[in-house]
Parts: sequence; structure tokens; C-alpha cells
Amino acid sequence: MEASAAWGKKTDLEAGVAMRLEILEGEHAEIIIDSPGKKVNVLDRQALTDLHNHLAILKTKTEIKTLLIYSAKPDIFLAGADINEIQLMKTKEDALKLVEQMQDIFNELDNLPQVTMALIDGPCMGGGTELALSCDYRVCSDNPRTKIGLPEVQLGVLPGAGGTQRAPRLLGIVDAITMITSGAAYVGPKALKLKLVDDLMPTETMLEIARRKMRDGSYKKYLARREKTFFQRLQEMSPLKSFVFKQARKQIMAKTKGQYPAVLKALSVIEETLGGPLKQGLAIEALAFAELAISPVAKNLIGIFFGSEELKKQTGILPHEAPNFKPKKYQRVGVIGAGIMGGGIAAVASSKSIEVHLKDIADHSIATALKTAQSLFDRDLKKKKIDRAEFLKRRYRIIPSLKWVGFGHLPIVVEAVIERMSIKKDVIADLEKILPVDAIIATNTSSLSISEMASEARHPERIVGMHFFNPVPMMPLVEVVRAEKTSPEVVAQTVAFGKQLGKTVIVVKDSPGFLINRILMPFLIESGHLKQEGYSVAQIDKAATKFGMPMGPFRLMDEVGLDTGAKVADVIASGFPHMKVLPMIHEMVAKGYLGKKNGKGFYLYDPKGKPAGVRPEFQKAAMDDSEATDRSIQDRLILPMVTEATMALDEGIVSGVRELDLGLIYGIGFPPFKGGLLRWVSSLGEREILDRMNVVHNATKGRLIVPKAFVQRVQSGHSFYPSEA
Repeated sequence: MEASAAWGKKTDLEAGVAMRLEILEGEHAEIIIDSPGKKVNVLDRQALTDLHNHLAILKTKTEIKTLLIYSAKPDIFLAGADINEIQLMKTKEDALKLVEQMQDIFNELDNLPQVTMALIDGPCMGGGTELALSCDYRVCSDNPRTKIGLPEVQLGVLPGAGGTQRAPRLLGIVDAITMITSGAAYVGPKALKLKLVDDLMPTETMLEIARRKMRDGSYKKYLARREKTFFQRLQEMSPLKSFVFKQARKQIMAKTKGQYPAVLKALSVIEETLGGPLKQGLAIEALAFAELAISPVAKNLIGIFFGSEELKKQTGILPHEAPNFKPKKYQRVGVIGAGIMGGGIAAVASSKSIEVHLKDIADHSIATALKTAQSLFDRDLKKKKIDRAEFLKRRYRIIPSLKWVGFGHLPIVVEAVIERMSIKKDVIADLEKILPVDAIIATNTSSLSISEMASEARHPERIVGMHFFNPVPMMPLVEVVRAEKTSPEVVAQTVAFGKQLGKTVIVVKDSPGFLINRILMPFLIESGHLKQEGYSVAQIDKAATKFGMPMGPFRLMDEVGLDTGAKVADVIASGFPHMKVLPMIHEMVAKGYLGKKNGKGFYLYDPKGKPAGVRPEFQKAAMDDSEATDRSIQDRLILPMVTEATMALDEGIVSGVRELDLGLIYGIGFPPFKGGLLRWVSSLGEREILDRMNVVHNATKGRLIVPKAFVQRVQSGHSFYPSEA
């Protein structure tokens, strides 16, 4: 939306670096957001200064009746406050000063004599949403990239520029609590339904329509939508209000285990300030923000954010390997194998506007994959993330077949057949007869050697590992596995494809278990040793979740499938003998215990597949249910992961510490509030971790290896994260 399309003659222009003010004939003004030299608009100090100066001018120009605020950049409104500012905050006073400045500026916007309207096209997050909430009206485009949210809790803080105050006044307490404590971002139709915005308009004509509404006064019709429903008014009355907050707190504790303080603090601020004066509420909000901003959890979560943003820029290869290579965006791809993984990959690709040729040898597999994909699309339709037209497009982008129809011209095929080397080699041989010579063959395997898989191929340079995690639509990570002969161009193109699917991508060397499963395996193996020593399944899983893991090792084995886990464990143990697999899992598989998939595992499952407690034969009283015992169990489970992570880094399996930590966070759910496995080590101190490793080494009779690389790191004073030391 360019300012050059403004109606009327420009009569005045106030310069700004990040925001500019244009005053036009017809009693109308516009503030255009355009952060210089950046792809996205950010509320940094320059933008705030510009906004403050422009509002000061408008405050005195009472002849101006209306104000529109919009972005000059396509597909972006405002990404929010400058997160670098939050990361650099060292004291509560620093944080308080910045957030109070933002509150004051947004209050000035809120109190302008003009009628104000924000035009939102593209992402509008955090401080951008708080700016929009300070306007009288908000409209957004039908652009699928348009999303509006207050994601601050995901960074360990809370909305500090009025979000906890203005959102409940506009949305009602239930929807405001959900929006703020989840950090969710809403697409246009959902935002309209919630009354977060007043109208939904076509991207191309939104500015023209908004200007007309401001000129003829038809924006006033939006006021009728502001009336709260009877249920919303009821929510704000006692005793229902108390019940709402009690239930919200209960749900938050169940989900976060109290390990993410910002979520509970945000709820408390909303509860404490609801119905009170705005000025008083803003003061309470600002203080809460300042306390959270300097907390270790916030620093860790912001560190993950920056690490993820940096990872998005990486190509997966070194600059000199393919200096002139530019990856393509795919319009069509192939998927072989319509099982759980193949069906998930097809669904994700279709949701990214990619045509998918899905092949299997069995009708029932194809039918199951299509049913799974449709259920995912149905969910997005019900949640108003997509409309009916997009729902149908996603369905028809998946083209199923029992033959090789349409594969002859595909640029990439993802093979996701059964985890058996001979079968995968046969599929690769078939694909080489059909595909163009420059097409990529990506194999989805969790542990099998890509180099061995490519050993009989005519063009091994185009074969690469692409390890998706299950369930594919939910898990954000993909490991791109570089085999001995995989070309740099194929690696870079596969990384770009993973990003096109919306995944976080790390590149790893071909090695048993690659990176993530290799580091996870000792966590699972040691749980078996603990069980053999008399600790209960429930006690071990509880200690793991208290540490912050999303689930304990026995629940995880049930989720993955005991048969699948046993196969992966055998592959990893063949390459790393110190990770010897206990016979317990193989014995359970032989007896038909496969985990959640057949309802028989360490846990019982109800008809909907939800866990219903530990299976009776695995129940026993906890040996010593104390904090010290929990700590001992946690060290036995987590420190072997540190061992494998250290050795993997030393072997060059992954390029760096941050990539390793992000892989574990996005691949197995290592607790983000700890910042990652090795950031956690650095936060406690490598020396302390070495001492604890030695204790576990002795307790396990040498089973836990203390890596030489880790000892040398401690002796030389080198931290994984020097800033944490």
C-alpha cells in the first residue's frame, strides 16, 4: 500500500526515518511505517521517536479529523518491538524505562483528537498489535500472511505496552486470556470473529476502501460490533470471573508445570487489573514486564529466537562449496510410501501450495494417507485458519497413484517406505530409472546409513537424507543428512525445500542415529537400567517431566512405538557399542507390546488413545520419592545426553553448538526454558556438570562415559556458551 495512491493533494509532510506523517487535504492524515534497510518493520527506538513526534503534531492539528496507520512494505505491518532491546536489558530499571516509554506513546495515540484506524496487511505481532489496539478501529487484509498476535509469553515476557489492558476490554476476558497466555497469532477470519479487527478487506483495495470510509464516516458502523455479548458480560461478574481465572490457572499449570513464569504472570496481571483504571493497570503491567525481562527464562527463550532466525539464513553448506548456486522453490514433489510419515509429508507439502504425487503399492495405505491429510485440513478449516476454497485446493493438490504416473518430470521425491535397507535400495533403483538425472532422491529414515543406501546408485551425489520427525505436521524439525557423496548443491536445495515446508532444518553428517536420535538414545537406555534397579516407571517419567522434558522416557517409547524404537536402538548400538540396548524392549515387542499404536505399552490407553495410567504389571511403589532422588534420576537420564552431544560435536556431526541445541529443542522437545541442552550445561557451569558426570560414572560402574573433549573443555576454561560462564 503506497502513499502515492493517497486521495487529495498533499499539503504537508513531516519527515521520519522509520515512520513518516503525511497530512492530506480532506481533513485526513496518514502515518506510513517503513523501517529503513529492513525486510520487516520493527518498533525500535527510531520508530518510537518518529511516532512520538508525529503524534505530538497531530495533537495540535485539531482540523485533522481522521488518521490511518499502515505499512509501506508489502506483506508486513509490524513485527513488534525490537527484541535486541529486550535481550540487552540487564536491570529492572532498564526494562521499566523502555516499556513505560512505549506505554506513554500508545496512550498518546489512544487519546488523539482524530479518529484512528490501523490497516493491517501481513504479520502484526507484539508491540505492533498493541499499537493497533491503541487505535479506535482495526481492519485487516484477506492476505493469508496476515496474522495478529501477542506472542510475548513465547519469549518469556508479557505484553508490556498495554496488551494485557486493552485486549480484555476489547475481546472479553476468556478470549483475551487465551490470546495472551498462548501467544497464538490469528489469521484474518479468526481475528474478525473475535472482534480483534472490525473488518476484513481485499489486500489490493484495502487502503482505498479505508480512505473512503474515513471520508464518508461509514467507519461508524463498526461501533455496533463492539457490544459485548451477554456471555462476555457474565464472565466479568463474580463468581463466574473467579471461576474463569481458576480454570485458566489450572490449565496453564497442567501445560507448563509452572516452568514458564511469564504465562502465569500475564494471567495474574489480567486478573489483578480487570475493571480497574487503565493508568493503574498499565503501571502493574510495566512492572511485571520489567521483572520478567531480566529473568534467565526470558534470556533463554530470546536466545532460542535469535538462534532460530540465524538458522533460517543458513544454506546448509559452506560458501565456497557452491558459490553460485541458488535453490529453487518447488511447485511439484513426489512422495513414495503412504504410511504415517509419507501421508504427513504429503499433507504438509500440500498446505504449502505444492502439488504432491503420492505413490504406494496398496489402496488401503493411500486411503489412510488421504484420510489423515483431510483430517488435518478439516482442523484448519474449523479453526478458521483457512477458508473453504483453500481446503479444497489442499485436498486436490495430493494426487494419489499405485503407479509411477507423473513422476517422470519431478524435481525431488521423498522416499518414506518401511525402514529396511534392502527395500529402500530397491526404491532408489526404481526412481533412478524414472526421474530426470538432476532430480533429488531424499530418503526419510531415522537411523539407516544414507551412504550405504546410495552405494549402488548410479548417481549417489543426488541422494540425501531428509529425516522428518513424527507426527510430521506437528514436529518442526527436519534433519538433512549429508552422505559421503551427496553434492553440496543437493544439500543446499534440500535445506531450502525443508524451509519451504515451514520446517526448522539442521544439516548433519551421516552417522548411526544421525544427531537427534543418537543423543536421545542414552536417555531411553538409562531409563531401562533405572527400572531394573527398582525405580518405578511412574517415578522415572515424573522426574523427567519435572526436569522439563515433554514426557518421560517410557511414555516416549510408547509414543514412538516399541518396535520402531528397538530397530533404531539396534542401528545406533551397532555404531556405538557403549549404547548397548537392554533386552527388555525386544522382549516386550516379542510379546506384542508395541506401545500406543496397539494400546499395549508401558501405559494403558483409553479408546481415544489417551494414556490412562501405568500398566498394572509395571506399577510399583516409588523407591524414595524425594527431591534428591528426582535429581539423581534426572542426572542419570540427562548427563548421558551431554556425553553424546559433546562427542557428536567433536566428530563434526553437526556444525555448531546452537544448531545442536535447536535440533534437540525442535526434535525431541528439550525444555526451551532451559535454552537447550548445552546452554543448560553452561548456565550451571561445565565444572559442576563434570563433577556430576563423575558421580554418575561411578554410580553406573563406568557405563556413563566422561568424554575427553568435555574434560579438556573444562580444563581450558572454554564454555559452550561463553556468555553463560
